[in-house]
Amino acid sequence: MDSLLALYKHFARIPLEQLPSVVVQMLPGALLGIGLAFVALFLREFVGGRLKARSERVHTYPGMTVWAKRVVESVRGWFIWLAGVQVAVQTMPYMAAVDGPMRRLFMLGVFVQLGIMAVHALSEWNREHAAELRAKEPARVAMMASMVRIGYVLIWLVVFILLLNNYGVNVSALVAGLGVGGIAIAFALQSVLKDIFSSFSIVFDKPFVIGDFIIAGDFMGTVEEIGIKTTRLRSLSGEQIVIANGDLLESRIRNYRTLGERRVVFSIKVGYETTAEQLAKIPAMITKLLQQHDDVRVDRVHLQSLTDFGPLFETVYFVAVPDYNRMMDINQAVYIGLFKAFAKEGIAFAVPIQRNVGELAAHQHVVRGKTAARPRKS
Repeated sequence: MDSLLALYKHFARIPLEQLPSVVVQMLPGALLGIGLAFVALFLREFVGGRLKARSERVHTYPGMTVWAKRVVESVRGWFIWLAGVQVAVQTMPYMAAVDGPMRRLFMLGVFVQLGIMAVHALSEWNREHAAELRAKEPARVAMMASMVRIGYVLIWLVVFILLLNNYGVNVSALVAGLGVGGIAIAFALQSVLKDIFSSFSIVFDKPFVIGDFIIAGDFMGTVEEIGIKTTRLRSLSGEQIVIANGDLLESRIRNYRTLGERRVVFSIKVGYETTAEQLAKIPAMITKLLQQHDDVRVDRVHLQSLTDFGPLFETVYFVAVPDYNRMMDINQAVYIGLFKAFAKEGIAFAVPIQRNVGELAAHQHVVRGKTAARPRKS
């Protein structure tokens, strides 16, 4: 304001008959500033239009074209006019009084314009990647949107600090204060920040995504939502399980989405009355039943051991699809087939029978009594 007042007093002291010559002296500088502003506006529209048309066509380097178009589009008209005024002030005579304030105003415009360009580039980057990920990874889209908002705040904070420094303000104390305040906030919100950074790790490292069935510690379920602080699972019994992201990453996570094939181990026992010939037929029976399924690969079928209740056969096979229901269908078909095959061959499953000491003693007493009462043959 003082500079404008000084400029007014300077022109007020000029005699009236000299004003036309003064205006003539100032006219070239004013026309130069206005002309450069018009040229810059025309170039912005022309280059932006050409880059837009070029980006819509298939090109060897479409990414560079798109980013150049975004930079051109982010240049604001007010900044172009401000730059034109700055040029005019620098070239016109009698403008020494407003040269300093105009420089500071122009630098303000430069920093604000740079901030707008950075925000525009970040916004366009987020929009482009969100369009690609929205259908596949909605959790990552939400996380990116949160990070972009934080980026906006950081960009304008840097612009504000640079402006203060440009206007002669000592920003060292401000930066130190922000550092101390940040440390205090970090200590106060330690658990919250832990969960937030854990959510970033989950989204970008992707140990699991929405729709995966996972087991984490004592909890299991299908991932429904990955939030900033918590992850929500839908358990097999139907209830929702909410787990803090920090606690989730500290546990051992088993993700069944990445399961290429399922390894299945099952065992059966037959009675000791089974003959050696019948025992030798059982591995072939089980193998034949498993090979009836196209998505099954048999690893081995063996008589593993002799248990208290009968011989134990162990079978290992692989199901080529990770579907749990498909595995259970195959198991069910194999068990039913074994019942039919065993009935045909006269093989019985082992039936565990346990008797306590009292029952056994009573049984032996009855047997001895019957033996003693039996009449002798003459």
